[in-house]
Amino acid sequence: MLKFKKIRGNLIHPTAIINWKKVTIGKNNTIGPYVVIGMKAQWKDKKSSGKIIIGDNNFIHEYCNIHLPTNITKETRIGNNNYIMNSTTIDHDCHIEDNVQLNSNVILGGNVFIMKNSQLGMKVIVHQNQIIGSYSMIGMGSIISKKKKIEPGYVYYGKPVKKVKKNIIGLKRNKITSDILKKEYKRFLNYKKK
Repeated sequence: MLKFKKIRGNLIHPTAIINWKKVTIGKNNTIGPYVVIGMKAQWKDKKSSGKIIIGDNNFIHEYCNIHLPTNITKETRIGNNNYIMNSTTIDHDCHIEDNVQLNSNVILGGNVFIMKNSQLGMKVIVHQNQIIGSYSMIGMGSIISKKKKIEPGYVYYGKPVKKVKKNIIGLKRNKITSDILKKEYKRFLNYKKK
Protein backbone atom coordinates (compact mmCIF):
# COMPACT_ATOMS: atom_id res chain seq x y z
CA MET A 1 0.00 0.00 0.00
CA LEU A 2 1.23 3.51 -0.79
CA LYS A 3 2.15 5.62 2.23
CA PHE A 4 0.74 9.14 2.39
CA LYS A 5 1.63 11.92 4.81
CA LYS A 6 -1.00 13.92 6.65
CA ILE A 7 -0.21 17.56 5.80
CA ARG A 8 -2.56 20.46 6.62
CA GLY A 9 -5.54 18.08 6.93
CA ASN A 10 -4.83 16.34 3.60
CA LEU A 11 -3.24 13.05 2.54
CA ILE A 12 -0.25 13.86 0.33
CA HIS A 13 2.17 11.37 -1.18
CA PRO A 14 5.84 12.17 -0.34
CA THR A 15 6.75 12.41 -4.05
CA ALA A 16 4.16 15.14 -4.76
CA ILE A 17 5.65 18.60 -5.40
CA ILE A 18 3.58 21.52 -4.11
CA ASN A 19 4.57 25.19 -4.32
CA TRP A 20 3.08 25.98 -0.90
CA LYS A 21 3.77 29.72 -1.23
CA LYS A 22 1.35 29.87 -4.15
CA VAL A 23 -1.24 27.23 -3.13
CA THR A 24 -4.23 27.50 -0.79
CA ILE A 25 -5.76 24.11 -0.05
CA GLY A 26 -8.75 22.97 1.98
CA LYS A 27 -9.20 19.71 3.90
CA ASN A 28 -9.63 16.00 3.16
CA ASN A 29 -7.91 16.10 -0.22
CA THR A 30 -5.80 13.17 -1.44
CA ILE A 31 -2.83 14.09 -3.65
CA GLY A 32 -1.12 11.14 -5.29
CA PRO A 33 2.43 10.25 -6.32
CA TYR A 34 4.38 12.66 -8.54
CA VAL A 35 1.61 15.27 -8.71
CA VAL A 36 2.99 18.76 -9.40
CA ILE A 37 0.96 21.74 -8.15
CA GLY A 38 2.24 25.27 -8.68
CA MET A 39 4.66 25.15 -11.59
CA LYS A 40 4.75 28.38 -13.62
CA ALA A 41 2.01 28.94 -16.19
CA GLN A 42 2.55 27.14 -19.49
CA TRP A 43 2.52 30.29 -21.59
CA LYS A 44 5.88 31.29 -23.01
CA ASP A 45 5.33 35.07 -23.05
CA LYS A 46 3.24 35.47 -19.86
CA LYS A 47 4.34 35.66 -16.26
CA SER A 48 2.59 33.67 -13.57
CA SER A 49 0.48 35.89 -11.36
CA GLY A 50 -1.76 34.81 -8.49
CA LYS A 51 -2.52 31.54 -6.69
CA ILE A 52 -3.90 28.06 -7.03
CA ILE A 53 -6.95 27.54 -4.80
CA ILE A 54 -8.12 23.99 -4.06
CA GLY A 55 -11.24 23.26 -2.00
CA ASP A 56 -12.15 20.16 0.02
CA ASN A 57 -12.55 16.42 -0.61
CA ASN A 58 -10.77 16.27 -3.97
CA PHE A 59 -8.88 13.19 -5.15
CA ILE A 60 -5.94 13.97 -7.45
CA HIS A 61 -4.28 10.86 -8.87
CA GLU A 62 -0.64 10.34 -9.83
CA TYR A 63 1.27 12.45 -12.38
CA CYS A 64 -1.29 15.28 -12.56
CA ASN A 65 -0.11 18.86 -13.21
CA ILE A 66 -1.88 21.99 -11.98
CA HIS A 67 -0.28 25.24 -13.18
CA LEU A 68 -0.16 28.73 -11.72
CA PRO A 69 -2.46 31.38 -13.21
CA THR A 70 -1.56 34.50 -15.16
CA ASN A 71 -2.98 38.02 -14.89
CA ILE A 72 -6.05 36.84 -16.90
CA THR A 73 -7.80 35.72 -13.69
CA LYS A 74 -4.97 35.44 -11.13
CA GLU A 75 -6.55 32.14 -9.97
CA THR A 76 -6.37 28.53 -10.98
CA ARG A 77 -9.27 27.13 -8.97
CA ILE A 78 -10.52 23.62 -8.15
CA GLY A 79 -13.71 23.43 -6.09
CA ASN A 80 -14.92 20.54 -3.92
CA ASN A 81 -15.53 16.80 -4.37
CA ASN A 82 -13.73 16.52 -7.70
CA TYR A 83 -12.12 13.31 -8.95
CA ILE A 84 -9.08 13.89 -11.15
CA MET A 85 -7.50 10.78 -12.64
CA ASN A 86 -3.86 10.17 -13.53
CA SER A 87 -1.77 12.27 -15.92
CA THR A 88 -4.30 15.07 -16.23
CA THR A 89 -3.07 18.59 -17.06
CA ILE A 90 -4.89 21.64 -15.69
CA ASP A 91 -3.30 24.71 -17.27
CA HIS A 92 -3.18 28.32 -16.08
CA ASP A 93 -6.35 30.15 -15.02
CA CYS A 94 -8.62 27.07 -15.23
CA HIS A 95 -11.68 27.03 -12.98
CA ILE A 96 -13.24 23.68 -12.07
CA GLU A 97 -16.44 23.83 -10.04
CA ASP A 98 -17.70 20.97 -7.81
CA ASN A 99 -18.33 17.24 -8.41
CA VAL A 100 -16.40 17.17 -11.70
CA GLN A 101 -14.70 14.02 -12.96
CA LEU A 102 -11.67 14.28 -15.22
CA ASN A 103 -10.62 10.84 -16.45
CA SER A 104 -7.05 9.78 -17.28
CA ASN A 105 -4.94 12.00 -19.56
CA VAL A 106 -7.42 14.88 -19.88
CA ILE A 107 -5.71 18.07 -21.08
CA LEU A 108 -7.27 21.45 -20.28
CA GLY A 109 -5.79 24.43 -22.12
CA GLY A 110 -5.50 27.70 -20.25
CA ASN A 111 -8.53 29.56 -18.87
CA VAL A 112 -10.99 26.66 -19.25
CA PHE A 113 -14.12 26.83 -17.07
CA ILE A 114 -15.77 23.51 -16.15
CA MET A 115 -19.19 23.81 -14.57
CA LYS A 116 -20.38 21.46 -11.84
CA ASN A 117 -21.11 17.74 -12.25
CA SER A 118 -19.42 17.42 -15.65
CA GLN A 119 -17.53 14.32 -16.74
CA LEU A 120 -14.70 14.30 -19.27
CA GLY A 121 -13.65 10.89 -20.60
CA MET A 122 -10.13 9.57 -21.07
CA LYS A 123 -7.81 11.68 -23.25
CA VAL A 124 -10.28 14.51 -23.83
CA ILE A 125 -8.51 17.66 -25.06
CA VAL A 126 -10.07 21.07 -24.40
CA HIS A 127 -8.98 24.21 -26.28
CA GLN A 128 -8.14 27.22 -24.13
CA ASN A 129 -10.89 29.70 -23.15
CA GLN A 130 -13.64 27.07 -23.41
CA ILE A 131 -16.64 26.56 -21.11
CA ILE A 132 -17.92 23.07 -20.34
CA GLY A 133 -21.58 23.23 -19.31
CA SER A 134 -22.79 21.61 -16.09
CA TYR A 135 -24.09 18.02 -16.15
CA SER A 136 -22.41 17.40 -19.50
CA MET A 137 -20.55 14.25 -20.47
CA ILE A 138 -17.70 14.26 -22.99
CA GLY A 139 -16.80 10.90 -24.57
CA MET A 140 -13.24 9.59 -24.43
CA GLY A 141 -10.76 10.81 -26.99
CA SER A 142 -12.91 13.81 -27.92
CA ILE A 143 -11.43 17.14 -28.97
CA ILE A 144 -13.22 20.32 -27.91
CA SER A 145 -11.99 22.87 -30.41
CA LYS A 146 -12.15 26.66 -30.22
CA LYS A 147 -15.61 27.28 -31.70
CA LYS A 148 -17.55 24.41 -30.09
CA LYS A 149 -20.29 25.23 -27.60
CA ILE A 150 -20.66 22.65 -24.79
CA GLU A 151 -24.11 23.33 -23.31
CA PRO A 152 -25.27 22.03 -19.92
CA GLY A 153 -26.99 18.65 -19.76
CA TYR A 154 -25.80 16.98 -23.00
CA VAL A 155 -23.51 14.18 -24.14
CA TYR A 156 -20.78 15.10 -26.65
CA TYR A 157 -18.35 12.97 -28.60
CA GLY A 158 -15.93 13.17 -31.54
CA LYS A 159 -12.95 14.90 -33.19
CA PRO A 160 -14.07 17.66 -33.20
CA VAL A 161 -16.78 17.08 -30.63
CA LYS A 162 -20.48 16.99 -31.63
CA LYS A 163 -23.64 17.07 -29.52
CA VAL A 164 -25.00 13.49 -29.43
CA LYS A 165 -28.00 13.50 -27.07
CA LYS A 166 -29.33 14.74 -23.74
CA ASN A 167 -27.42 13.37 -20.73
CA ILE A 168 -30.54 11.62 -19.40
CA ILE A 169 -28.69 9.30 -16.99
CA GLY A 170 -26.58 12.11 -15.49
CA LEU A 171 -29.56 14.44 -15.14
CA LYS A 172 -31.70 11.71 -13.55
CA ARG A 173 -28.91 10.63 -11.18
CA ASN A 174 -28.54 14.22 -9.96
CA LYS A 175 -32.33 14.84 -9.83
CA ILE A 176 -32.08 17.75 -12.26
CA THR A 177 -35.44 19.13 -13.35
CA SER A 178 -35.99 21.15 -16.51
CA ASP A 179 -36.21 24.30 -14.33
CA ILE A 180 -32.80 23.62 -12.76
CA LEU A 181 -31.33 22.93 -16.21
CA LYS A 182 -32.73 26.24 -17.50
CA LYS A 183 -31.00 28.05 -14.61
CA GLU A 184 -27.74 26.27 -15.41
CA TYR A 185 -28.07 27.24 -19.08
CA LYS A 186 -28.61 30.87 -18.07
CA ARG A 187 -25.53 30.68 -15.86
CA PHE A 188 -23.61 29.18 -18.79
CA LEU A 189 -24.66 32.05 -21.07
CA ASN A 190 -23.79 34.66 -18.45
CA TYR A 191 -20.35 33.17 -17.98
CA LYS A 192 -19.75 33.25 -21.76
CA LYS A 193 -20.36 37.03 -21.72
CA LYS A 194 -17.59 37.68 -19.16
